[in-house]
Amino acid sequence: MGTPSSEPSHVEPSDGGQHDFKEAVDLTFRNWGRTTIDDIQTIVRNAIQSGKGVQVSGFRHSWSPVFGRNDIPSQGNNGDVLILTLPEEIASTLPCLLALPGDAFQPKKTELNGVKVVDSEEIGGSPLPDGKKYISVGMATTNEQFRRWRIKEGNVTLPVNVIMVEITYSGSNAPICHGAGIKYLSLSDLVRCIEYVDAYGELRAITMGDPALKAASGCFGLLGVVTRITFECDAMSTAVMRPAKLHVIEAIPPPPEMKDSDIPADLRKSRTPEQKKDDLEKFKDRANNEYYAEWFWFPFSDEVWVNTWSTEADPAGAEDYPSIAKVFLQVIEAVCMDLLQEILSCIDALQLEPELQTKILCELNPFLRCSRLGSVGIAWFAMMNLDERKKDEEPIRALLPDALHFQRGIQNLRVRDLEVAFPGNPEEPDYTNVQRAWWDAIKACYEHTDTCPLRMPLEMRIIGPSEVTMAPQRGNSLGTCAIEILTLKVVADIWQPFAQEVLDKWMSYKDNDGKQLVVKPHWAKEWINFSVDNMPWVEKLKSEVYKDEIIEFKTLLADIGKRHNWTLADVKKTFSNELLDYLYLDDV
Repeated sequence: MGTPSSEPSHVEPSDGGQHDFKEAVDLTFRNWGRTTIDDIQTIVRNAIQSGKGVQVSGFRHSWSPVFGRNDIPSQGNNGDVLILTLPEEIASTLPCLLALPGDAFQPKKTELNGVKVVDSEEIGGSPLPDGKKYISVGMATTNEQFRRWRIKEGNVTLPVNVIMVEITYSGSNAPICHGAGIKYLSLSDLVRCIEYVDAYGELRAITMGDPALKAASGCFGLLGVVTRITFECDAMSTAVMRPAKLHVIEAIPPPPEMKDSDIPADLRKSRTPEQKKDDLEKFKDRANNEYYAEWFWFPFSDEVWVNTWSTEADPAGAEDYPSIAKVFLQVIEAVCMDLLQEILSCIDALQLEPELQTKILCELNPFLRCSRLGSVGIAWFAMMNLDERKKDEEPIRALLPDALHFQRGIQNLRVRDLEVAFPGNPEEPDYTNVQRAWWDAIKACYEHTDTCPLRMPLEMRIIGPSEVTMAPQRGNSLGTCAIEILTLKVVADIWQPFAQEVLDKWMSYKDNDGKQLVVKPHWAKEWINFSVDNMPWVEKLKSEVYKDEIIEFKTLLADIGKRHNWTLADVKKTFSNELLDYLYLDDV
């Protein structure tokens, strides 16, 4: 989980009143429970008077420095006031038990995490057909809160979402997070209205029909403090799930140029040309036609967990998924895995026969074949808790929000994470670059068995395009491959060079016309510390990859400001930071 790049100041009430604030005299965290939009406006106005910036924090899942500014008075900057959208015991304390059933570990209901249905007239839209609704969620609403509301009250669902429930919607929307499935856009593409407090403490809104909404719906907090987001939600539906554990060769076949001798020895499997063709067609069919499509491979496993599924319109007969017992198991599993990495780190045992640590646990796992020694023994814990349905078994029938959030308690396991996105092509020669990216990561894992820097899964999702200005998948009309590698946070010292090595491989691919493939980072994941083409990646993104989009993004933001009576200079002073200054506001 990411943390702010600096220690911001905090605010406290001067006399217990609702709106009268003074600056705290120290940097010790205090959560004073500001829970209304009026409170947000007051905080912003007082910060401006103090010459401070304003930043907002949720669960702090951003690995890149997308919020928080260094305290450098010589540069006319007195640091930031940090607004926490969640109570400290939920956002900053482990274990986090938010995902457990019941209300004991849920935040109390406030104006800032409320959920409500809104009329189309309120947001400048048209009435929706087929049970769809416009749903407004507060900035502090978590995925878990909204999941429960959609099932118990709303009878609607977001068509896509991130897996984890321990995240706020302001946190997942700002860096343009995505789900899985080639037919659907990003979470930010579903935004129909953004309400925010601007650089003068005024409450503003950007509604449907405003061309600037495509910039505002994924703007990294540069608009101001987003207070409410309205999404277009579909009618409730059912996911028909047949998760499978397939041999790694079958799940995503190696690219055509890869010889059998290039495949790690423990993963080789004799196949006829007909079998190879059949495996490839099945992979392509899942990627092109399933509602939801993702693949997980844990280091040194013979198997890939394939989580692709379809949907049905009728929600009747859906089961509670995961079950209450399984939710408890998932949370306990994540807590134990995080505790294990801390213990191994404390006793300096992370590099004590790293392969053997996995071997001991994998040999005990009836659900996962692990033919050789591995990284750390947590892969077994993860794979044993992933469902499987054979061809002769009944599928899992779950309401769509439950299927999208199939894994609970993820907040409790701290990791490092590099994710990139590059365009796909459902036409022949199909998913060759996707196959290359997948297998290059697997081969890199086997090339480092002495230290095992990859200690969490390789994950891949096939996703749709986006119309959001700064979205990595924007313009990829034929789909996007989002692929990521993860490891435990305690092996950061060996992670960086390994991740750079994999990134170099991913950056080397060409498209069907022989041009360099455009590979972009997930904005919230790790990327700031990597290099591409012998230059810092951030420099390449600014000067080449996003050159035109940055101009468009700034133009749209400036247009919003002109209509709402603020300037880009106001935004830079109050809501930006060093990274965002460099990317978007260096000439302001």
